[in-house]
Amino acid sequence: MLEEKGVPREGGPIGVMLEEHNIGRGYIRGLEEGVKKFYMGIETGLRDIIENGTGYIQLLRNHIWKEDNILFQIALQFLNEDDDAKLVEEFEEIEEKRIGHGKHEELVKSIEDLSKEFN
Repeated sequence: MLEEKGVPREGGPIGVMLEEHNIGRGYIRGLEEGVKKFYMGIETGLRDIIENGTGYIQLLRNHIWKEDNILFQIALQFLNEDDDAKLVEEFEEIEEKRIGHGKHEELVKSIEDLSKEFN
């Protein structure tokens, strides 16, 4: 929607954020491979888990900061309340179709439970 409103993808924050999504997927693939190696008894599995997990954590921290402080600030300038309502509706529809009914709430509760356990 930001692109439709004139915010460029290439050379701008949208392109940066999308590229970081690709980098994040690479870290997830590396984590998956590391876990497989670890359970197969391959010595480098634990190293792969640590390296990819650490990289992913750092990427997410920086990515979320950029969303909050750059991308969302741009969105506030370009999108109106109707656009916002439309986006919320579309996100809810995608969530329902791809993740499933009630799954979001279940995942949030799992995160909250883990946070309590490890804090």
